[in-house]
Amino acid sequence: MTESRAWVDRIVRVTDYIQTHLDEELAPEHLAGIAEFSLHHFHRVFRGITGESVMGYVRRLRLERAAQRLKFGGESVTDVAMASGYGSHEAFTRAFTSQFGTAPSAYRERERTSFEGDPSFFLREESERHCLSMRHTGSYLECGPVWAQLERVAAGAGLMRHVLASSALCYDDPDVTRSEHLRYDACLVMPMASWPMVLPAGCTQRTIPAGRYAVAVHRGSFDTLLDTYVKLMGHYLPTRGVELVDEPVVETYLTDPARTAPQDLRTEVSVRIA
Repeated sequence: MTESRAWVDRIVRVTDYIQTHLDEELAPEHLAGIAEFSLHHFHRVFRGITGESVMGYVRRLRLERAAQRLKFGGESVTDVAMASGYGSHEAFTRAFTSQFGTAPSAYRERERTSFEGDPSFFLREESERHCLSMRHTGSYLECGPVWAQLERVAAGAGLMRHVLASSALCYDDPDVTRSEHLRYDACLVMPMASWPMVLPAGCTQRTIPAGRYAVAVHRGSFDTLLDTYVKLMGHYLPTRGVELVDEPVVETYLTDPARTAPQDLRTEVSVRIA
């Protein structure tokens, strides 16, 4: 592994930690320790690799999660503000308006849309899934190169014959997060028995948790995939009396886009529920 790649991996450890601990205090000193940098150097390395300051990155993720809760959840604006680490409705409104150009209540009213039901939606129990993964940051429609790289590396390590499914972890809502900040993990699902002793260069191990998932089957081009997201989380789930678990959405590709016409593609979109 090159030294530059090792530094990137250390920062990825930090961004993974931030993603799973947004409800907690995230002190820069603690985050620097996770990356194994001195605090003095950590701020510069983090900004150089991600393009954002560490606390700016944390604030953005908290506000983007708040936007998703306003869009799809039933919590009051005040409850969303408190869950996002703001001590008052007013402070949250100022920060949210600065980020999105509109007040939280107006955002909720604008973004909520009603849809007719779709028989392609269902609930399913899933077992834990283990994945060989690579990160893409940028537009979801431009993730082809990371898939090509992941499959090339997996093939070189003799792992492609063990692949059970091609999935992805999608962390951000493109209606909320700017395109250049969207996070997408391309994932090759494999049984633990076939897991390599050493991960191939540039790869990360990801685990998709076991649990109950709400699933929608999208039929058609990836260009219209967002419509299925909104139908699943904006119409189907609110009528089922469940809560969304704060985890990335899982996409599973049932057809090969290299061999399938766009209108015939089938993609499962699933979210874990409580």
